[in-house]
Amino acid sequence: MDPITVEVFLSVPACSGGVAVRRLLESVSAECGEQIDVVYHEGRDDRYEELRLSSAPAIIVGDLVRFIGLCPTREGLISALREAGLR
Repeated sequence: MDPITVEVFLSVPACSGGVAVRRLLESVSAECGEQIDVVYHEGRDDRYEELRLSSAPAIIVGDLVRFIGLCPTREGLISALREAGLR
């Protein structure tokens, strides 16, 4: 099974929400191992514009924008990952 791609968009300079998102993803990624592939984007790059995101932090799980403008709870993030196929 291919890993679930999680794209994380963070502001520059980092805001408190972005710092919390990075810590949360590092923790969840360590637990999930190779089941998820986390890609970080810093600042407004082409992908940010392509997705028409309005604020950061933002988290894309698979192909869906799941969280925008806030750090989700651990349970909320795990739920989104399970919906995308996390075992």
